[in-house]
Amino acid sequence: MYNHIKNMYVRSWIVPFILALGGVASDYISTIIGLGMGFYEANPQYHPLWALLSFWGALAILTLTLPKGKIWKLTKNGLALASYLGFLNNILVIYGGFPGLSI
Repeated sequence: MYNHIKNMYVRSWIVPFILALGGVASDYISTIIGLGMGFYEANPQYHPLWALLSFWGALAILTLTLPKGKIWKLTKNGLALASYLGFLNNILVIYGGFPGLSI
């Protein structure tokens, strides 16, 4: 029974890290698609590994410092979901819903 409880705990703290990984990966894929269509990256120093390390670092600090309550779990998941904002922006630019940056 102890292993079952231990596995549940691992699953509960790993979810935000997987969400952040999905957000950074989808942002990177949509960036590659946009670059292939002739768009420019606004930040030439952007690299998905740095973005992933930033999100994971912030999530690690929050996981280690915040108490284990439902509201704090939602806070960590909300931060992880913020990694999808780059993907959303890229999709809006690709489909013409947002003009993007003019250079």
